[in-house]
Amino acid sequence: MVRREAFRGAVVLITGASSGIGRATALAFAAEGARLVLASRGQEALAEVEQDCRARGGQVLVVPTDIADPAAVERLTRLAVQRFGRIDVWVEAAAVGIAGPLGSESVDEVRRLVDTNVFGTVLCARAAVTTFRAQGAGILVLVGSLLSVFPNPLVPLYSMTKFAIRGLALNLQQEVARHPGIEVCLVMPGPVDTPFFERAANHSGRELRAIPPAYAPERLAATVLACARRPRRQVTTGVVSHLALAAHRMAPRVAESMVARWSATFLTRPTTAAPGPGSLFHPPPTGAVHGGYRRIRVRRRLGEWLGAVRTGIRVNRAGAGKDPSA
Repeated sequence: MVRREAFRGAVVLITGASSGIGRATALAFAAEGARLVLASRGQEALAEVEQDCRARGGQVLVVPTDIADPAAVERLTRLAVQRFGRIDVWVEAAAVGIAGPLGSESVDEVRRLVDTNVFGTVLCARAAVTTFRAQGAGILVLVGSLLSVFPNPLVPLYSMTKFAIRGLALNLQQEVARHPGIEVCLVMPGPVDTPFFERAANHSGRELRAIPPAYAPERLAATVLACARRPRRQVTTGVVSHLALAAHRMAPRVAESMVARWSATFLTRPTTAAPGPGSLFHPPPTGAVHGGYRRIRVRRRLGEWLGAVRTGIRVNRAGAGKDPSA
């Protein structure tokens, strides 16, 4: 079982580790001295994260993995256990996105979205829970979204997949309740400043951006670490996200309507964008923690500092869109 006060020597497997929240989480666990198993589709981007994590003193195993491939997930699990003997924490952070009204996307894009976000998450959750049962303990952290509670008509299919992940988490929490050493946590980020938006398939006709106020990925990484230290059923990050959930408990229909209008309106910029599949089918050659959507320097530094003081990541002052170690 992972020691609650420290992760030194713990084995942490992270999917979606080449970019955004997954990458920030990998750096955070590396700073804590964890032994890391990093997975994503892009081998070149994974190599970047591996170098940055090793620079923090961590042991790293890189396994290029498409989580929608059952054989690849089985191989990832097997190699992790062969190398380190166990898996203490599994962070499921891989996801792809589609933006645009329903029907604007191709059938192949729909299949790819569901294969990655739903089927892939199920494969990873199944592998994690099976491993935890065999070794008697372990923590699964599923990175979902507030869009598993609130609708956004501009990303209806993406939101649908996040509802599915939340449903999986709630059911798994009941399933493992009789296993005191196994925990399942659901992290539900609001808008986060990651490269996700530039890589999503876009059929909206406009340029995508992170919905303001977008949070620093380091803050979500700190939330993931907090769940691994002290598991919680469901958690989010940031004042606005907490206020939205509180409003939903009091007046669900009103809160859903307001959040849907806000998020659909501010998910795009006026700039015209040609439709395209983004990185749905082919991973980008490089990755980054930030997307560069937080334009105000003071706010950008504050968000990264809030995450860094809890995770040990050194904040980069050179600008947004880069790894903090660059």
